[in-house]
Amino acid sequence: MTGDITAPEREVGSGTDVPALLSRAHADEVDQYTGTTARGGNTVLFLPSGASSYEQRWKLIAGARHRIDLVTFSLMRDGTTRKLRDLLLTKLKEGVTVRMIVDDAVVYSTFVMGWLDELARAGATVLRYHKVFRDLLPELGQGRPFKRAARIVKVKIKRRFHEKYTIVDGEAAILGGINWGDKYAFGGIEPKAWRDSDVLLTGPVVRDIQRQFERDVVLYTAMDEAYLHRDRPGFDPEAHLRAAHAAADRIGTDTPEAPVELPTPPATGSELVRYIPHKPYDEQKLRMTEAVLLMIRRARRYIYWGCHGIRPPRILAEHLAAAVERGVDVRLITNSQHASKTLMFFGLLGWMYWESSNHFPWLLEHGIRVFEWQKPGAFHSKNLVIDDAVASVGSYNIARGSTFHHTESNVVVYGGDFPILVRKQFEIDFGDCKELEPWEGRRVPLEHQPMRRILHERNLLIPRELRTEAINRDLDAGLYKVM
Repeated sequence: MTGDITAPEREVGSGTDVPALLSRAHADEVDQYTGTTARGGNTVLFLPSGASSYEQRWKLIAGARHRIDLVTFSLMRDGTTRKLRDLLLTKLKEGVTVRMIVDDAVVYSTFVMGWLDELARAGATVLRYHKVFRDLLPELGQGRPFKRAARIVKVKIKRRFHEKYTIVDGEAAILGGINWGDKYAFGGIEPKAWRDSDVLLTGPVVRDIQRQFERDVVLYTAMDEAYLHRDRPGFDPEAHLRAAHAAADRIGTDTPEAPVELPTPPATGSELVRYIPHKPYDEQKLRMTEAVLLMIRRARRYIYWGCHGIRPPRILAEHLAAAVERGVDVRLITNSQHASKTLMFFGLLGWMYWESSNHFPWLLEHGIRVFEWQKPGAFHSKNLVIDDAVASVGSYNIARGSTFHHTESNVVVYGGDFPILVRKQFEIDFGDCKELEPWEGRRVPLEHQPMRRILHERNLLIPRELRTEAINRDLDAGLYKVM
């Protein structure tokens, strides 16, 4: 556990000796832009491998007394997920409530639909986000059907549920980048298993994660109902969804109208932690993207960040380049061509590394250091640490999907020992990487250079003052594509 520092020393400060990322001004701006709050009194356990995470997962789930709430992007059809299914079936027989949210597209690709149906028949609530085969065809009579059909397909592909966390009894949560499956569970044990990270959280911040889960249950249930009853006489799907949003907004308000009671877990430590839900299509907001931009702007010494395939859109890349110009040491970890082949469908048949490597020349030319993971199992950790002051762990990638489209869940820990632990893990990881030299960035044809591509319309969701001048000029000139 981290956190030998007493709570008063952990408070956000305003003195001249306070690091910029721990200042009251930074806390206030993140509050304002993301609509979230940093909570004191938490304990955070860093879980820098699948083995360490799963040790805690099995303990938590086996010890559940009342409720298990689990969300994940993917569940692999293997021994680890079979063990999870069997354990959840046991807990259901014991009277424990089990609720799950999963990504609908991925369950088809991993062939676990039968196991989820088995859990549902046993009494679990299983919500599959943004059903792939619903509303695929545009309504007739509205003109330009092929263009509208293309947009529907694009949104189906991009609007995915990418979060990974488990809450037990509203008291403890494990959150990070680790899905369910052997390749995650044996990280740190088997050489070909993936390098990934989670955190175990207790304390008041767990209530914020629980609140978002309850909101999602209300909204995603209403989405299913709106579709299933859309042809019922007298039923108004839009009114039904509006009512669901109003109900979701009341969750956690401690008013008689709140549909769910959310007790606050007691303080367990001294860590100051902010939970940031990222719901680009559910809310038409980019909370984590804005938080990341604000953190990068406050960086003074270093930024260490990683994910399975770095593909930063211009908004992130230009902010990182500006940090380098201020003298910040910016380092990014990504997979080598060999390691990326262990990603889903052989790295989507090579596209993942090819697209990532298209970004390398621009990043290297702008002083951003790129480190390629050399171990046989893929690097999948999404940790971010800045200046030994803040560290973020969660599901948010350095990629357009996370920036603009996918749902994500991250926590940011302020001050104390935790950011130092994350930085030390990066130093270990750098030792298992090869740093690319500027001349190693391959020549990329103009048509494939990511920073020359036309902007996406979803850049407009980012407040103007958080965008770079170059991006604002392009948006003002109408130089962006509409999906």
